[in-house]
Amino acid sequence: MPSVEKTIPVLFVQDAKRAVAWYARVLGFRLRFEEDNGEYVGLECGPAQIHLAQRGAPPGVRLKGAFQLRLADGIDEYVAAIVAAGEPLAAPLDDMGDMRGATVRDPDGNDVYIGQLVPGPGA
Repeated sequence: MPSVEKTIPVLFVQDAKRAVAWYARVLGFRLRFEEDNGEYVGLECGPAQIHLAQRGAPPGVRLKGAFQLRLADGIDEYVAAIVAAGEPLAAPLDDMGDMRGATVRDPDGNDVYIGQLVPGPGA
């Protein structure tokens, strides 16, 4: 069995330039690289990385992706900043067992699940 270093989700978008601007403005990601005239890009926010591809789906086929952005702390402030940026939440901030989370949807319909582990009793 190989030793896995990490996974990087790839989301399909209609307009990579628009998506890069959205991920920077709303979630604080920054451009790490771009290839194929900007149609394939890598973004990062601290140690989190995602790739966006402006290709892949045949005409008329809509691809929807999702990923979880796991925070170490500060979820209430982070989600409040998203709302203050004018972005509606697809799912409101709520406690779900050992996770506190919310969902925001990018302009291409991809969901970003924002979560933070909540310490259990006696932690």
